[in-house]
Amino acid sequence: MSIIRCSTFLGAAVAALLVYSTVPAWAGTFNDDGLVLSVEGDGFIFSDPDEGVLAPGIKSVTTDPNADYPNTNNPSGIENCLMANNPDIVCTAEQGSGKRIKTRLTGPGGMDIQMATQASGGITEYYTFGKTSNLTGARILGFEVVLGTGTGSDFTPMDPSDPAAAALFDPDFNPRFNLPDGLFGNGGQEDAGIGFFDGDRAEMTVTPDGATLVAADLVNGAHLANFGDGLLDDTMVPDAYFWDSTGTAVNSEEPVLVAWNNVGVGQWQYGNLGVAAPTDPDVLPLDVRLQSMADSLGVTVAELGYSVGGAVPDEIVALMEQQDTFTVDVIEDLRNMNLNFIIDLGDVAGNGISIRLLPVFADVVQLAQTQFQFDAAAQLDAAANVPYFDLGNSAVYQAGIAEILGLSGAAQVEALERTNFSFLSAFSGLGLELGRSQILALGMPSATPGDGATMSTKGETTKWQMGQNSWGFASLRGAWSEYDTTAGSIGYKVFSGSFNAGYEVAVSERLTFGAQIGAVDGTADAYNGRGNVDANGVSVSAFGRLGFGDGGAVQAVVGYQDLSFDTQRSVFGLTASGDTDGSQTFAALQASYMFDSGALSIGPMASIEHYSMDVDGFNETGAGAWNLSVGGQSGDISVGSVGVQGAYDLPKMKLTGSLTYNMASGDDQLIQTGFIGLPGPGIAVSGIDTEWFGIGLGLNTELATSGNARTMLEAGYLGSFGDDYESHAVQIAVKVAF
Repeated sequence: MSIIRCSTFLGAAVAALLVYSTVPAWAGTFNDDGLVLSVEGDGFIFSDPDEGVLAPGIKSVTTDPNADYPNTNNPSGIENCLMANNPDIVCTAEQGSGKRIKTRLTGPGGMDIQMATQASGGITEYYTFGKTSNLTGARILGFEVVLGTGTGSDFTPMDPSDPAAAALFDPDFNPRFNLPDGLFGNGGQEDAGIGFFDGDRAEMTVTPDGATLVAADLVNGAHLANFGDGLLDDTMVPDAYFWDSTGTAVNSEEPVLVAWNNVGVGQWQYGNLGVAAPTDPDVLPLDVRLQSMADSLGVTVAELGYSVGGAVPDEIVALMEQQDTFTVDVIEDLRNMNLNFIIDLGDVAGNGISIRLLPVFADVVQLAQTQFQFDAAAQLDAAANVPYFDLGNSAVYQAGIAEILGLSGAAQVEALERTNFSFLSAFSGLGLELGRSQILALGMPSATPGDGATMSTKGETTKWQMGQNSWGFASLRGAWSEYDTTAGSIGYKVFSGSFNAGYEVAVSERLTFGAQIGAVDGTADAYNGRGNVDANGVSVSAFGRLGFGDGGAVQAVVGYQDLSFDTQRSVFGLTASGDTDGSQTFAALQASYMFDSGALSIGPMASIEHYSMDVDGFNETGAGAWNLSVGGQSGDISVGSVGVQGAYDLPKMKLTGSLTYNMASGDDQLIQTGFIGLPGPGIAVSGIDTEWFGIGLGLNTELATSGNARTMLEAGYLGSFGDDYESHAVQIAVKVAF
């Protein structure tokens, strides 16, 4: 398989321009070779060599230049076409031979296909065999197909005032946009003689207007009753049972669709499995088909309990689950739309034309200005308007949509974002703050000649004389951090605290090992009172420090956190609550080198940290229909730091400071989040991607000396300042050397 995107065609576009520079700058036929110049936008052309369709997935066939065909309802006899790039078939190949160009729409912006043309001195008609798949994430209520020149922001629709110098849609042909006939319509390729859901086509009304086709109003009673008035997204299509009938009387080349899962009523249901007395001799009667399926399951036809639209008996569902010849898959064609139209291609100025395919969404989806808003609106729209999704809450969702549409400006966006979990990234922010607290509690290592190893916190170092060979320490830390709003998340503030205690022992003059345990607690409060995420847990970590040279030191830390989370989310005056568990591993490698100049020590420092957090999925409670099922989360964050640190010795006291540049980068995630009981495309959550400058200040002083024991007090501050991240932390520690 291959995906065709505009970058793939850079070389093809250059080659095409070189070829066409030798011919007049006019166009009347599509190029049979080098047809596709570029594909841009939220979509691509799909090709599958296993099915005989080669890249770029589309080809033109020009058998009769300047032809004007009389057909108004079908492609019969039309020998010029745009079709799938299968070298073994032509425009007049039989129905079902694989002529359709397969495009995939992957987002709200639609797609532009730019194709090369050449001179013909007239108008040539091309039948277009198209099929598009909805992978946008939202229901599609209609389409606009526009002929023009250029792509993206440079796209210009054709001027229909002079048909001889334009590419327009044939006004004599009735365009047809319909779901595949195997589901709706008697002309399907499933050998059943009838559409699985209905014998009538499910199609949109298409209005031609020169260079534009406007398609809307999907019509079919069965589709409307089960799936609503739009083309479902790939994530919204239902599961179904497919039967491998190989070796039976049916012996279909493809798995046979026999039943689908209607989640709204909580049962598997049969579709149309055949006709009693087919007029087509190649179609088996219904009783033969049912008998073959019953034989495959080892039951009688009566035990199948078959009726069109009726429930599949539980015993039959259990047998299907046990049989290898019955498998569960999605009904993919419920998100596919056939696109049939004729292009009248005249002598267009330039080297090519563009076809723009633009999806049209529901009003609440059209409000979206960010990917998060689009995802949230798409889920809300589907929950309100897809009948088989209805778990008794569709009226609540419809009222919510009406309330959102009745607002204006920022209030609309605020209400829309509240319908979903607009601060999922707070889990990552909390994880980063709680994980860093354990590493920063040990601080950046420092060693100077004659002093050996050190102990430190928050980057503010404390020298330890090597007369002692073991140390105990306890520290208390509090921090406040702020993460600004991004396109994928409302901003939030994190308040966190930790308590750590540990023990370290020297195994040589320059090498020490130690361990610490910690208790952590934090809260992320989302902006605008949207809700919060609370976290608490325990940590355990091990570390080692090594001094080298006259002033160098390295420190390695590894650790684990066991975490619990509680959430609250405000939606339409209700509070949705959730709780779940998680865990985090962390590690860091830090290094520094200090140069002494009297009482002053100063030198470079650097570190790299890594955090890997997993959070279990959970279901909210307390907000009725607005409760969400939040899928599991898993992501990594890395932090790199470079800078300089210094220390100044005073009698029984040391002043420390540091200045660092820091970068954090985390994984993007697609978290399956939707209303409980309903499928959905999930929510895209951007990983933490920020940078900041850090400033550290510290004070270390000796409290008491008794025999071989020394007691030290450390206090420190670390501030972080970035464009979209800010943090302030203070820490106090008591350490005893034995």
